Amino acid sequence: MNPARPPPAVLQTPGFAHYSVAWSPFHNSRIALASAANFGLVGNGRLHMVSLIPGVGGSSAVKLDKQYETQDGIYDVAWSEIHENQLVTGSGDGTLKLWDVLLNDFPIRSWHEHSREVFSVDWSNIKKDTFASSSWDGNVKLWTPEMPRSVTTLHAHLSCVYQALFSPHQPDILATCSTDGTMKIFDLRSPAYATGPATNSFTHPLSAAVLTVPASGTELLTLDWNKYRPFVLATAGVDKMVKVWDCRMIQNANPSTQPIGGICEVQLPGHEYAVRKVQWSPHRPDILATASYDMTCRIWSCNPSAGGPNLLQVHDPHTEFAAGCSWSLYDEGLIASWCNAKIRDIIEDDPEDIMSASLQTLFDYIPVSHSAPGSVFTYTMKHDGGGSAPRQITLQTPDTQASNWSLHASSIWQSSIHIADHIEYLQLDRFSDRKILRVLELGAGAGLPSIMIARSTPNAVVIASDYPDENLICTLSDNVRRNHASERCWTVPYAWGNDISPLLTPFQQNSEGSALFDIIVAADTLWNPETHVQFINTLCICLDRSPDARVHLVAGLHTGRYTLQSFMNAVMMHKLQVERVVESEVMGGVQRPWDVTRAESEDERERRKWVVWMVLKWA
Repeated sequence: MNPARPPPAVLQTPGFAHYSVAWSPFHNSRIALASAANFGLVGNGRLHMVSLIPGVGGSSAVKLDKQYETQDGIYDVAWSEIHENQLVTGSGDGTLKLWDVLLNDFPIRSWHEHSREVFSVDWSNIKKDTFASSSWDGNVKLWTPEMPRSVTTLHAHLSCVYQALFSPHQPDILATCSTDGTMKIFDLRSPAYATGPATNSFTHPLSAAVLTVPASGTELLTLDWNKYRPFVLATAGVDKMVKVWDCRMIQNANPSTQPIGGICEVQLPGHEYAVRKVQWSPHRPDILATASYDMTCRIWSCNPSAGGPNLLQVHDPHTEFAAGCSWSLYDEGLIASWCNAKIRDIIEDDPEDIMSASLQTLFDYIPVSHSAPGSVFTYTMKHDGGGSAPRQITLQTPDTQASNWSLHASSIWQSSIHIADHIEYLQLDRFSDRKILRVLELGAGAGLPSIMIARSTPNAVVIASDYPDENLICTLSDNVRRNHASERCWTVPYAWGNDISPLLTPFQQNSEGSALFDIIVAADTLWNPETHVQFINTLCICLDRSPDARVHLVAGLHTGRYTLQSFMNAVMMHKLQVERVVESEVMGGVQRPWDVTRAESEDERERRKWVVWMVLKWA
């Protein structure tokens, strides 16, 4: 029998939520803790200096040695690699500060170039006089302690850069992750970064990545380099999925181009909410740790023994959002985790709704999705089919099986709400002379557009389909029944690219001839380029050959403009054509033409304001 583990050492800092922990590279018991008041949304910051000391009965204890106050929240901290008593912090006011733990009260140096919150700092363990910062302003800056300003600025992304990390193997390689769902790798040696009298990266930031990996359809919150395998990285974020990427192709990349790709070696489902932190073990090449808003930290193996699980351990004593984890550099198996200690008072609310509401209220960020797995969402109809039918649609949000979390079906996406709000854009009245109007929704999720069409269109017969996940289909079916749409709406499990016979069953006895679909609808189904061909093939098989038949696809711009343009290009190779495509304002009635080049200028706030509505027909 394995001996019982001693209880973990605990440090509480009342009034301050923890954002980051860093172990000293020089002392095995010295820890720095970055924190912020009021959940980091507004108020002061505090840098805590902590020691790990022997406790009672052979266990460990944590002792607070000293602390430093700042005027704004501190979001990250990194120890110097050349001076054992110095460390750098990044703050919500856009400043970086260099501290010496032998001195009291004030930093020894401060820089202020970022225009938004500094969300990460990282000190290179190879080029030991250099550290990096990343910010909500989309920039990554490189610094040396002796210089009064940054030495290089990379315009890495158009929206928040959550993390920027130097490679532990090569001093001039740096990786970033962002709200746009991509991981980018920069090589500072490439010609795009040449310096000299004619170059100035301070006023003209450099932005050429040698590799862009579309790692997620949602925000990518964290990444880390494997300490033993060069060009192997782990990423995680809002989609709850931990992914391991092999990016060795970068070594032969042409610096004049920006290749897109990366091989996903492993996917690790299991977390129930967004994964805030991922970190590889400094002692083992196959072990990594994660921390999530589901209040757990988890230890994973990417190379388990034959038949063994990837998940090795779940650490769940936290009663708040677990905001991070950090391995000790000296003691194998020793790890620190931290949580947002001030969230306890509001944890009864749905965590994802809290985050969405906070973004919209504090930063004017329109959420791209609503609700959370298992919770109830109520939609108020703007259109009514008449009679005494209720004007509200009540939906339970699906909670898919863990193996299918990568489907992103456990939310009410803004695009599905937009279809319901603007049902007239489907032009269903063109088929009013038909006895039966055949409608198919692919990737129906909670089923809002299907239910809305069935409720508002008397001659419509609707098939609401989604991936054959038992939990998902059961919830979808319950939503159809709950909203009195069962007479005209059927729920069918269906995986794209397979035999479509199950989708056609309700029409088999149709005396009007073809059992294919007059209208196909889908909301936010284009975020994964790897499924585009399967999806287009399904459209081609299911769409009726009538010249009036149409496909209506709505996608939020979190999908990515280049991903959407790639889909439209692929459509034209399959005997379909794009009849029209417009960008529609989510919170208003404004429409504008589609323009892929806006990707170069819009930020995250602007992107969230729009959805793209495209209509396809036979060429």
